[in-house]
Amino acid sequence: MPLSVEDINCIYLGVSPQLHHFLTRRVQCPDTAADLLQEVYLRLPHLKPPPETEEQVRAWLYRVATNLSVDHVRTQQRQSALLEKYYREESEIDEGAEPEVFALFCEELQRIQNLLTGLSPRCIRILKMNRVEGMTHAEIAAQLDISKSLVEKEVVRALNHLRTALDNEEDEI
Repeated sequence: MPLSVEDINCIYLGVSPQLHHFLTRRVQCPDTAADLLQEVYLRLPHLKPPPETEEQVRAWLYRVATNLSVDHVRTQQRQSALLEKYYREESEIDEGAEPEVFALFCEELQRIQNLLTGLSPRCIRILKMNRVEGMTHAEIAAQLDISKSLVEKEVVRALNHLRTALDNEEDEI
């Protein structure tokens, strides 16, 4: 018999300190590890097929955490290489950019803004600081003079909202 959502969440909560430690060792940053741990949580609803034992849930959690940490390290390496390559060269504006590309960019930006409706301005600001500006939860908390826990809750609230909005968009298609 498959485990219930509540059982899976309890298992996640029980193993999350160990997962955080595991991710911290892999990415060498506790704040990044916390962000990746939230990503693991957000993927829980996509756990297919539903597990029947705690061991299956724990194995899935560690597999997802491993994959996310590998992806993160690879992304960091690519970004570092690109910054190194282009930082030293003078940047030029791409005057040959097609108007259609700009129009698509504007449409996508509008779509994202529409998906964010329903969130508080503080929640949107925290999400932007975290996901766009790359600030850690601790940095955001210090800048906004709020607790790190509140920052984490707001990020989870925003990501859950976006996930629901995207799921609803897919259902309409």
